[in-house]
Parts: sequence; C-alpha cells; structure tokens
Amino acid sequence: MFVAIYTTFPNDQEARKLGKKLVEERLAACVNILPNITSIYRWNGKIEEDQEVIVWIKTKETLIEEVRKILKKVHSYDVPAFVVYKILTGSEEYLKWMEAETSS
Repeated sequence: MFVAIYTTFPNDQEARKLGKKLVEERLAACVNILPNITSIYRWNGKIEEDQEVIVWIKTKETLIEEVRKILKKVHSYDVPAFVVYKILTGSEEYLKWMEAETSS
C-alpha cells in the first residue's frame, strides 16, 4: 500500500532539504513542493497568518515512521503538520515506479 504524506514548511530551502534526503535514502519516490501558500491558524491562543510551502511525500505505508523521524529532525516547527493519506488506486505504471524507487 502506498501513501501520500502532507506537511508544510516555513520556506523552500527547508522543504528541499527534507525532499532530497528522503529521495536519496529511498524513503520517498517523489516529493512535491508547492510554494507560496498562506496559512491561517491558531497558535498559543492567537490567530496567526504566515507564508509557507506545502510538501507532498509519496511513499510506502511501511516507511511512514522512518519519514516521520527524519521530518522531525530537519523541521524547525515545534509541531509540524504530518497527515497521511492512503493511495487507494493509481496507474499501474506509476505505482510500479513508486515501488521501484522506494526499494533498496
């Protein structure tokens, strides 16, 4: 089973650092970085508004915890977003590619 993991970062550099590490270590087949989003949220009792980047990590379900450990090491947020979505289906070719890229 494959998953897509959603997270956000305060900037492109931090997101790229994670993405390169995950792909190099074959913990993710692909990492997408979507720049320039506005996030509005409550933090410590105050409404905050910040510019962030969205990161989508495409990987195997069996690698979730390894991805989480690395994300926590490189992330500057106290409580980074880490939301996992199961990939229910996809093109056979793409899923085969994901399998090959996340295997040692």
